[in-house]
Parts: sequence; structure tokens; C-alpha cells
Amino acid sequence: MQQLTDEQVDTILERINLDGNIDPGLQQGLLDHYCCFIEEAMDAQRIDFEAAYQQAFMAITPNGSHEIQEELFFLLTFKKQTNMKRVIYGTGFLAAFLISMGLMFKIFHWPGASGMLFSGFGALIITLTAILANSIRYMKNYAADYKVRVIAGFVAGVLISSGSMFKIMYLPSANIQTMLGMVVLNFVFLPIFFYQLYKQSIAKMS
Repeated sequence: MQQLTDEQVDTILERINLDGNIDPGLQQGLLDHYCCFIEEAMDAQRIDFEAAYQQAFMAITPNGSHEIQEELFFLLTFKKQTNMKRVIYGTGFLAAFLISMGLMFKIFHWPGASGMLFSGFGALIITLTAILANSIRYMKNYAADYKVRVIAGFVAGVLISSGSMFKIMYLPSANIQTMLGMVVLNFVFLPIFFYQLYKQSIAKMS
């Protein structure tokens, strides 16, 4: 079997590096894979390095080396992402259930209303924190208005929730926290949120 020269190996490595920042371990694995593929193609098909080189990249990474890195990242973090979604949906449901039940108990003056509301707002804070942590990973891929919306939604939700919890425990600053949360919600989060929905609807029509 034909062996690649050092110059040819460097050419392959330069092509891999053109696709952006590749994990060193993945980079070495890809380099070995390309070299084996090219050497086998040159030997079996009796073609030169350039032709085998083009074949290798079209067969192994037609959309670029970064695609393999993204797939590898997804596989490595799949379990973590699944657990994160379980936390978000689980605590989100618990928060909605406890807050709605607590409000109903409060309206009818049944015992346990304060405990339900307190637990519900606590679960809401956990949900919002999990959503923010999950969003931060991909935030660099979105526009500035999306980032502002995410942060504003988190701040508003936490302030309203903590203010409500302070109110239940008769602690100071409850009204201030709730008021600040409502200001952020009504004057920052909601305008951006509905403006983005409007832009999306216009984009779909065009």
C-alpha cells in the first residue's frame, strides 16, 4: 500500500483546520481516517493523491469537519440535555400546578394556599434558572434582541416570584421586587416578545 508523504499529511491537516476550531482528539482521529482512506483509494483505484484527497473529503465530511464535531457534541451531551429538559418540564408543570391550585385555595379561603403558592413560586424560579442555563449555551448564535428577551424574562420571573414569596412570609421589599419584576415584564420582555412574533409572522408571509 502506498504511504503518504509528510507534505501530503500536512495538506490534509490544513484542510481540516479550514473548517474551524476542531477538538484536538477529533482532529487526530479525522486525520488518521482521511490518511487511511486516501492510501486505500490510491492503491485500489490507481489514482493520484489529489483525486483520492477529493474523494476522501466528499465521502467522509461532505459538509465540513465541523458537522462531525457538532454530532459528536450532541452525542456526548445527549444525556445531559435530556436531564435538563426533564428538570425544565417537570418543575415547570409543578410550578403551574401549585400556583394555580394555590390561587384557587386562596380565593375560597381554604387552608394550605400560602404553602402551595410559596412552593409554586420556588419551583418557577428553578424552572427559569434551568431555562436560562440551557439558553446560554446557544445564545451566541442569536441576535441581540433575543438575548435581551431571555435575560429580561428571567429577571422579571425571578423578581415577581421572589416578591410573591416575600409577600407570603411578610418580609420587607416584597412590593418593590414585585413592582420591578412587573416593570421589566411589561416594558422590556413583552414588547420584544410580541415584536419578534410579529417579525416571524411577516417573514412567513413573504
